[in-house]
Amino acid sequence: MENIWLKSDLADEIMKNNDIFDQTKSIVTDILSGRLEVTTLLENMAGVLTNKEVDNREKGMRFFTKTLSEIPKDFLTEMQIKFISKFYTDRLKDHHKVIPTVLEGYLYIVDMTHYNVHFSGEYFTILFREVACQSQVRQDRYNIYLTILKLLERDTEYMKTLGPDFIYGVISSMDGERDPRNLLFLFNFLPKFLEKIPLGHLVEEMFEVISCYYPIDFHPSPNDPAPVSRDDLAAALCPCLCAIPEFAEHCLVLLIEKLDSSLRVAKIDSLILLTKSCNTFKAESYAPFLKALWSSLHREITHKSDEVLKLAAHESLSALVAKLSTIANTDQSFENFVKGILISLQTALAESTTVAQFVQGTKILLTVANASKESCEIITKMMIPAILAYYEFKTVSKLQIASLEFLGDMYELAQHWDVLENIEKQVNEIPQVCLTAVSERTKEYQVVGFRTLIRVKNALNSDLVVPFIEILTYNIQHSEDDELLGISVETVHAIARKYPELVMEFVVKGKCDVQNLIQDKTALQKRLNLLSSLASIDDFTKIIIEEMLKVIVSSNEEASKVIKALSSSLSNTSLYSNDKVAQIESDHGLIDSVLTWLDNEILTAKEPLEHGYSLISNTISSLPIEKQLNILSKHTTNLLNKCSVNEIHFQILECLYRSIRQNVYNEHFEKIFSLALKLAINSDNDIVRLKSCYLIGHFLNKAENGQKFELMYELLKNYLASCNRDDLNICPRLIFLYGWITKALVMRGSDLFQFWLNKILISISNPECSQQGSDAIKIVMADFPDCLNSKHHCRTSLLFKQRMFQSFTKISGNVVLSPEAKEAFLLSWAYILDKIPKSVLNNEVNKIVPLAIDGLEYDNKDLILVMIDILIHFVQAKNMSIAQSLQTILPRIVNLTTYVKSMDVRIKSLQCLYEIANSYDTRLLLPYKQDILIDLAPSLDDKKRLVRNMAVKARTRWFLVGAPGENKET
Repeated sequence: MENIWLKSDLADEIMKNNDIFDQTKSIVTDILSGRLEVTTLLENMAGVLTNKEVDNREKGMRFFTKTLSEIPKDFLTEMQIKFISKFYTDRLKDHHKVIPTVLEGYLYIVDMTHYNVHFSGEYFTILFREVACQSQVRQDRYNIYLTILKLLERDTEYMKTLGPDFIYGVISSMDGERDPRNLLFLFNFLPKFLEKIPLGHLVEEMFEVISCYYPIDFHPSPNDPAPVSRDDLAAALCPCLCAIPEFAEHCLVLLIEKLDSSLRVAKIDSLILLTKSCNTFKAESYAPFLKALWSSLHREITHKSDEVLKLAAHESLSALVAKLSTIANTDQSFENFVKGILISLQTALAESTTVAQFVQGTKILLTVANASKESCEIITKMMIPAILAYYEFKTVSKLQIASLEFLGDMYELAQHWDVLENIEKQVNEIPQVCLTAVSERTKEYQVVGFRTLIRVKNALNSDLVVPFIEILTYNIQHSEDDELLGISVETVHAIARKYPELVMEFVVKGKCDVQNLIQDKTALQKRLNLLSSLASIDDFTKIIIEEMLKVIVSSNEEASKVIKALSSSLSNTSLYSNDKVAQIESDHGLIDSVLTWLDNEILTAKEPLEHGYSLISNTISSLPIEKQLNILSKHTTNLLNKCSVNEIHFQILECLYRSIRQNVYNEHFEKIFSLALKLAINSDNDIVRLKSCYLIGHFLNKAENGQKFELMYELLKNYLASCNRDDLNICPRLIFLYGWITKALVMRGSDLFQFWLNKILISISNPECSQQGSDAIKIVMADFPDCLNSKHHCRTSLLFKQRMFQSFTKISGNVVLSPEAKEAFLLSWAYILDKIPKSVLNNEVNKIVPLAIDGLEYDNKDLILVMIDILIHFVQAKNMSIAQSLQTILPRIVNLTTYVKSMDVRIKSLQCLYEIANSYDTRLLLPYKQDILIDLAPSLDDKKRLVRNMAVKARTRWFLVGAPGENKET
């Protein structure tokens, strides 16, 4: 029997039988096999497509469009597509009920491989004449916009030939669009359209249609499952308004108008638009508007409290100056604009009476200077002499200090833009004012003077070196202030890089007398710190290191001070690179000298030798693999023998192996690992046990995957299995070791950590060792500068702390706790929660909030601080779990505002109350108003002042909001 679609009866079948729609795949099969031509199909449908009833015509169009959508895109020929295109174009004149299917069908056509864009000219002509786009439903409007985009991307050159009628049709089609999703599509599409299609005389019309949405005032429906936000629309609209240079005049008039409005969001959008426009508009376009723009920008930059607005205004000013600088050589408007800003701000700076006023002005000047090379030269050439004079003129110390910092800022900008040669005369005066500052005997002047000198050190002339050195060496010998000492050493270091000969003569061989290093005991440690810092400079390395090592190997009583200075300086990566440390070791045998000293001191030392251990560890860390292996081979056997006599020598062995690289391995590893296990459990020396745990952790973390790791892990399990757990001394030590094992394994990304974490949780649930269990969790989560970090070449798995959180959440869910163990359990949670990003907690709110609330009941500062912090996070997010628990939370938080043992707890609790007042119904808080009234008498203690301020904020918030009908003026 012949299929119905092969006959003219198809039209009647479509009108009578809805099931025919299920046959479209069979129709497509016949078309693909050649049994049916698509043109024949249309002829067989003539009865329904020309039927007097509009519903039948709509049904026919729907049937044909469905069939068309199922035909492969590359099947129909150009002639067939031309025929179908003409058919759909004619259908645009039909009843409005038919139009949606026509629009949908034409979208399928333009996606076909052999579609010729030239067919679209007639389609658009009829479309824009017959169809009122904004009278269609949202999806139909979207289909029109999408058709335009697809054809524009297919053949831009042809689309240009369609001329003003086509452009006007596009403008008319989107005029009045209100749907946020369609607008978002349009705003993303329009910049491409505007960039490719010349608007001719329709520039103003196009801009008016776009600008009517500016600034975006939109709030998404709360019922929308995937809402388009106001910010999404605003970000997409901005590039449309400045898409082409022809929009410049219209756009600048608009944004200046909106900048002058009182609506904050309009101001911010306008500043962003101004910044963005500088990528597109010609520099000359801004000239007529510069006075108005500067007036608006200056007003927003000097806004008292809105930091977002100020930052946006700074960015706009920077972009505008950078744009204008492109015509600096051909147009006077750039120089006039920059000098106008200069003049107005010079007056403001001269009249400033507070640091805040001064800094506000300098920030604007720095923004202008940082915008371009040309603006930088103008600003620095005029402002450096002005600020030098300002320093002499102003007698207010804080303003003088601020002016010095501004000089340093300008110098660095001039250096960045490579204009120092052009302002050499001006910058050469800066070191002199620095010398004037540091000649004052007050710390504030000296610190800022030295810091500024370090920044401008290349402008320092040799005639000023000795005066600076005199002051610096005096500070180093006599000052007791750590900050001043640190900056003094740093300044000598900076001067030495430019004038090594002078510093060698006046400091190294002169004031510090390196060749009689320890004869003068006055301020010895300070001089050693300075010399060890200078040793990082190639010109000084040999003479200083050699003299220091002479003291170390001679076992002089002052050797420990030399070791301390070297350890501190060599660990400073800003002074010593790995290559520099490796060079010192290679040239001078640093490790051998320090090991000799440690070996001589370890049995009799009255003070800890940690600086020596750290110096060895940090030096080893800097060496390449082969050099590490050579040093280990040289010293390991001897140290193992000494450990067998006295375990105290294990500390030397540990510092030697702590910082080795991951691929380092020798025949001693198993023996050292076994020794570390034995000492970690059995040694009565706390330091030896700790160092043993360090080394066990490092070996487990760095061991190569495969046989070497498996061997170590087997040694670990076998040894611990043999331990006598009935020994009361053993249990705490085992739990302590479990912490280090867990840390090492989770950091390397091994799933084996979960076995040891479970052991720790068991210990936490046991009241007899719960405290040790929580201490073990603290070890896992804490960061240690001397072990298990990247500096010591450890594996550090990405997000390992989040993994700990996930694992602890999973295994602790069903744990049974006695009241005695509950505090340790909550403290363990606190150690974990304190070290992970707050965003990670959002998926476990129902688990975390009860823990945080329970934690407030214990007299434990560390626990309370973390739990309040967690509650603040959830309060700020306006979480429902918090809202439902406020009756429990509030009394506990209020009680903690008078927590005697910790000012930090009082501050945090008041902050929490303030956030609750901001986030929830304040009527819940009214009963507690009087409970946080505290003494507001003046206090010099900053923390006390902070507590008072927070309390005032919380109470103010409550009193202002109050309950309905309450007298808010009380």
